[in-house]
Formats: sequence, C-alpha cells, structure tokens
Amino acid sequence: MLNRHLHTPSSAVAAGISCLVLTATAAGQNSRYDAVVNLPDYVVSATRTPQDAQFTTSSVDVLPMLRLDLAQVTTLGTALGTIPGVNIVNTGAPGGQTSVFIRGSSSTQTLFVVDGIPMNSRSAGYNNFLGSADLAGIDRVEVLRGPQSTLYGSAAMGGVIFIDSTRGCGAPTGSVSTTFGSFDTLGASAAVSGGTRTLGYSASLGRFHTDNEQPHNGFDAWSYSTRVEGTPTPDLLIGATFRGQQGDSEQYVYGNAAVAADNHLSTVYAQWSRDKDFATRLTAGQQQRRYTYVSDYPSEIRDRRDVVDWQNTWYDFEDAEIVAGASLERDHHSSDGVGTTADNSAGYLSTTVHPSKTSTVNAGVRYDDFETFGSAWTWRTGASWLPRAGTKLHASAGSGFCAPSDDDRDGNPAWGMMPNPDLKAEKSTGWDAGVDQKLFGEIANLSVTYFQTRYSDRLVYVSDPASWIGRMENVTRAKSSGVETAVSLALTKGVRGRLAYTYLEARDTTADTRLPRQPRHTLDAEVSAQPHEAWTVGAGLRIVAARVDTYAPLEDYTTVRLFTSYEVRKNLLLKVRVENALNEQYQETAGYDALPLRTFGGIEWKF
Repeated sequence: MLNRHLHTPSSAVAAGISCLVLTATAAGQNSRYDAVVNLPDYVVSATRTPQDAQFTTSSVDVLPMLRLDLAQVTTLGTALGTIPGVNIVNTGAPGGQTSVFIRGSSSTQTLFVVDGIPMNSRSAGYNNFLGSADLAGIDRVEVLRGPQSTLYGSAAMGGVIFIDSTRGCGAPTGSVSTTFGSFDTLGASAAVSGGTRTLGYSASLGRFHTDNEQPHNGFDAWSYSTRVEGTPTPDLLIGATFRGQQGDSEQYVYGNAAVAADNHLSTVYAQWSRDKDFATRLTAGQQQRRYTYVSDYPSEIRDRRDVVDWQNTWYDFEDAEIVAGASLERDHHSSDGVGTTADNSAGYLSTTVHPSKTSTVNAGVRYDDFETFGSAWTWRTGASWLPRAGTKLHASAGSGFCAPSDDDRDGNPAWGMMPNPDLKAEKSTGWDAGVDQKLFGEIANLSVTYFQTRYSDRLVYVSDPASWIGRMENVTRAKSSGVETAVSLALTKGVRGRLAYTYLEARDTTADTRLPRQPRHTLDAEVSAQPHEAWTVGAGLRIVAARVDTYAPLEDYTTVRLFTSYEVRKNLLLKVRVENALNEQYQETAGYDALPLRTFGGIEWKF
C-alpha cells in the first residue's frame, strides 16, 4: 500500500495506516514502547495527499499520539507546544482562551482544518475550542508551518493545524480513563473504535471539571466525537464525522463573568477512485460556534460556516501528481443580534514532480473570491533532495492572506467599534530552508530550519485614547525570522528523549517594536525511560524567554512536569503526573496568573 511516493488514493492510505497502528497497539508487545511502531512516516497536509515525509518540501511535523499518551499529555494545546516554531499562550488556566502563534504570525493567522474543513476565521475564532480541547477521538494532528493559503485559503498565513478524527478498523479497541487531582479536578473519558473490511467506526466522550486556583475561575466541559466510514464498493468510500465541545467557565480578571462556549463541526464525504491513478473527493461540512459572555455588559456571538470542497487528484499523470479543486463557503456571523451573511469561493491547483528517485519539486496557485472585500491570489513552491541516505535538504516559499471579518468591516457600535468598508486582506510572504539528518544510525534525528516571513496590511485597532472609540485599519507591516531546531533520541529500547528549540525575531517594522506574545527563545524538552516492563517514568522541561505582551514586558519562565505510570495488570494502568513541579509563578498573558504546582492521578483501562 505504501510505495516510494505514496501514489495511492488518500483515504485508503490514511485508513490503512490507522489499521496498522491499531493492530500494533492491540497486539500486546513485551514493552509499551513497542506500540510506537516504526511505520513509514507520511504527511497529508503539505499537498492534500499522503506523501512520504522524506520527500515533503514543506516544514511539517506529525504529533506522535502514542508517545504523547505515554507522557500523559492530555490537551491539544500542550501537545502543539512541543513543536518547534509553535508558541501556545493561555489565559491563565484550563477553560480560558488559548492562542497559537507560529513563526511570528498573530493568533488569527493560523488555520485549523478539522476533518478536511477549515474551522476558523477572524470572525469565528478557535481560542475557546483550543482552551479546552483534549486528544480523545483524534487519530492524527499535523502542524504545517509557513504561509499555506495556496491549499487552504484565508487565515493560513502562519501555518495550518491539520486534525483528523479516529478511523476505526479491525477488532474493537478502546479505553476508559479517569483523572483527579489539585483544585478539585475531576475528569473521565471513554473511546472505542473498530470495524470490518467494509465499515469502520469510532466514538469518544469526555467530561472535565476543575475549580482552578483563583476564586470564581471554575471550568466544566463536555467533549464528544464520532466517525463512520465505509466502502460499499471497492472504488467508493463514504463517511461522516462529528466533533463537539461544550464549555462553561468563570472569569475573574475584569470582574466576575460567566462564559459559555460551544463548538460543533460535522462533515459528510464521498470519494471515488479509479485504480491507483485518480481519485475525486467531495466533502461538505458545517461548523457552528456560540460564545456567550454574561456580566454587567453581556454579549453573544454566533457563527455558522457551511463549506463544500471538491478535490481531484491524479496520482501519476505524466510522472506528476496533480491536485485540483474548488471550494464554496457561506459564513453567517451574528454579534449581539446583528447578523451578516457572506459567500466565498476558491479554486486551487498544485502539482508535485519527482525528477529523480531522490528529489521532489512542487508548485501551486490559488484564487479566492470574497463577497465582502474582493479577491486574492496566492502561490507556493518547494523542493527537497536526498543527497545521501539519512540526509534531506528542503526549501519552500509561498504567500498567504487573511480576510477581514464582518466585524472588522462593519464595526460594532456596542463595543465602540466604527465601520471601515475599505479594509484589505492581511498578506504574508515567506520562505524557509533546512536540513534533516539521521545520526548514529537510527539513534538520533536532527532537524534545523531557517525561516523568514514578511507581513503587510496588518489589521490593527486604531482608537481615540480618550474614548477608545475607533476602527480597524491596515496600518502596519511586520517581519519575523528565526531558526527551528528539533532533536529526537532513542538511546535504548526504553530510553527516549526529544528537544525542540526556536529562536524568533518578530518585529512590527512600522513602529519598530517587538511583536507581542512572540518570545525570542522557546525550548521544550522531554526524556522518558522504562526501567521495568510495566513501569514508565519521565520528565519534561519548558523555557520561554525574552517576550512582551501588548502593554508590558513579561518575565521569563521555566516549568517542569514529571510523570510516571505503572501497569498493574495487562492494559490496566495507574498514572501520576506533576505539573509546574518547580512551582514557578508566571503569566503567559499579562494579567492572567498561570497555575502553580499541581498533582494529578489517574486510572486507565485499555481493551
């Protein structure tokens, strides 16, 4: 199923690899590290089709879900923070808004693509979703860095977070787990997946509660997901997904307030393939978001996004792979009862060529047409080369844009925000170049990438200092550059380590100031060991230094997390972890204190 360049219909390849992972996990190896099997690495997000990672020209990482489970990383935000070039910023504690900053881009310039559907825009933010998202029901997460609007459209200026729900196949497998600990934290989750040769299914359900440290700062959430996928004929794949989240939190920073934030995304899709040469896939999806803020100044925001995407892939057309497609999107945004609706359409074309057995070249172009502000052209190109076994050189360049929201253009008088119908889209142009090197056989992997991105027509709120009444304007330019470094080690069968370090220089070139929430130095490291077949121990380290917030500099911080688990009987694990073991006092966002030292325990049963 997996040949040199993965020229195979995409859904079949992805489902096949999921089956291999499930089979390896359920086989009951002597060591739980054996569940982290060495399958051929592949990525989907870089070209919209599965490709062998060693031939990918873009900077992309796949989150190792099984290793994250061993390290007791339970939230999507924490998992994303392990990737070089990615900075995750929380507003204090679980349940608060969480933002992603990739390579100096702002928090609105990263696109989440969930089960093939873009989830967010400047109007419909992802921040509350990420603030409470766990990893249950997720089969795959890819982090694609750099401008990516050519394949994914608006908001993909800094990068794309690609999330795929679990595909099920084979004998039923699953897990049931509980969590308890500091600040009256209680959680429980259950997941199951399985299937036959022609039908696969998966489902997950989670419940979480915590009081957090501060008074009036509690958080309650439900999360759930499901996927059903079948092949009624050998050439036809059909399926549906649903992912939902309901969160209720309390906020204390600007006076006591209650927040209810719900996110629901559903898709249906069908793919027809002809042998291994051609596949056409039609995906229809809907994202619904509701944000309610209850205080002395209440507010309610609702968003609904209806998306249809049609993708056609020729896997071996004159020695090239060609991806061509079109998408239609209708966005409905309602702010405090005032609603607007806008239609957007796009067409995209991308091709990948392998001039030799060791080289890859790709290029693409896209046209987007927005009913509100106009149109945008974007492009992308890249190349990779394997000069020798274990060495990969890669480079890419491209452009991105982010369309202004309805609130940006039409204003919101209740917030003191005036309209500006002349707004243009934000734009970015960036490039990167790097090397991936295997060291000492398969013991170590080293990756070093240099990147540079320029941003223009950045949207900034310009107001009267006395009244705060103002409007959004395209007034600034920015530039970011830096180096991403990643090292992974497998010293022995039971001892593993990883390190990700990013140096970032991100500046507002119009005002000649540092960009807020963009640390110059970010390091995330982890080491784990298995001193006994049933016992796992490990520690993680995170250092963030040289950063500013919107109005003030922020202190550096260092956090340590400790984790251990013991398999008391086959597939029954006891877990303990300590977060912020040094009891560091710090703020990721000015005004919001991060949580101090906290301890959690848990029980997990896998079947």
